[in-house]
Amino acid sequence: MKDRLYFKDSWTRHFDAVVAEVKTEAGSAWLRLSRSAFYPEGGGQPGDWGQLTRGGVIYPVTDTQADEAGQVWHRTETPEGAPPLAKGDALRGEIDWPRRHDHMQQHTGEHILAWCVWTLEGGYVHGLHIGQEESSIDVSLPEGKTRLSRAQLEAIETLANQVIARDDAIVCRFPEEAELSRLPLRKIPGDHEETRVVLMGDYEGVACGGTHLARTSQAGVIKILRDQSARGKMRVFFLSGQRAARHYQASFRALDEAASLLNVPHLQVPKAAGAALEKLSGLHLDLSALRREMALSRLPALLKGAEALPGGGRLVTTMLLESEAQGMDTLASALAKTPGIIALLCAQEVNRALFTFARAEGSGPDLALLMRACGIKGGGKPAFSRGAAPSSQPLETARMRLMGGGPAEPENA
Repeated sequence: MKDRLYFKDSWTRHFDAVVAEVKTEAGSAWLRLSRSAFYPEGGGQPGDWGQLTRGGVIYPVTDTQADEAGQVWHRTETPEGAPPLAKGDALRGEIDWPRRHDHMQQHTGEHILAWCVWTLEGGYVHGLHIGQEESSIDVSLPEGKTRLSRAQLEAIETLANQVIARDDAIVCRFPEEAELSRLPLRKIPGDHEETRVVLMGDYEGVACGGTHLARTSQAGVIKILRDQSARGKMRVFFLSGQRAARHYQASFRALDEAASLLNVPHLQVPKAAGAALEKLSGLHLDLSALRREMALSRLPALLKGAEALPGGGRLVTTMLLESEAQGMDTLASALAKTPGIIALLCAQEVNRALFTFARAEGSGPDLALLMRACGIKGGGKPAFSRGAAPSSQPLETARMRLMGGGPAEPENA
């Protein structure tokens, strides 16, 4: 474990080492070094990136993993024209520090949240995932609960930020086995040999091999985003440190823009937005009613121009404007109230055509089957059916079938 420099000091950014072993896998060179500050992926924390330098040549490190024996391997890219690194080469390693420091803020934030969840709700954190945008923890809650209320989550967040403000020391070390029982550990690790613990103040401790901050205040701020049920547990999504700061900035910017648009103070945005939506809903209802009235205004002209059907009755076939589509069902129903009328209506939208076929209840062709026979996807009842097709062509096909140019229904119907 002594070859993992981050165990002693997570703030180590540069180090000198010697290549101990080289292996090639899937076209990439993987190096094991005599010692390393690179953190290998594990415990929900991604592996470090960075670079190795030898003789002025920079070899990017694009991943860090540990094998089953606990040896740390670095996936290294060889620049074009440069000699590949070989066993025995002395080099200097450098961590991608902004990325590592972000992971430290997320991981320490998880420890702070874990203590807060346990303190306030008696829950235990079982897993951490540090993603590129968000982090999450999986929590087992008492009595099989898988969700908490907004008020409970806000209380956890408040306590977490109070812990940050306390500026408590964070210590990572390997205690003697006899000392473990005296430490504030919520769970004594099963394997006591070389157990690394992370202690926060004098109240929190947990076995952990990750990289951490030196004080709680360095986490900056913690923001809980949301929670959800996941495999019988509660999954909590959160941000810590600079991620949380950027989130607050973006959220405030969005709030400021909304307040400007609504011409109200920030804290009045929800109320003003609700009122605006209510007004918009009313206008939408008024517009829908107006469109229905406009559609019905065409009723006399459509009835006057109806075609006589060979078997009796009359057929109304018409194309409506896209703006009239919302009133198409109303118009079709109104036409069908006239005895002997069959209505075939279509409205062309940007990427599809909408259809409504209607007739009076009783005897007459099955309009749902007629739609299917004409290639219109949809359905309904024999006397009233709706559907859609890529184009308006099925309207003329349906008209021709009813006027005697083909069967009104599929032959196998």
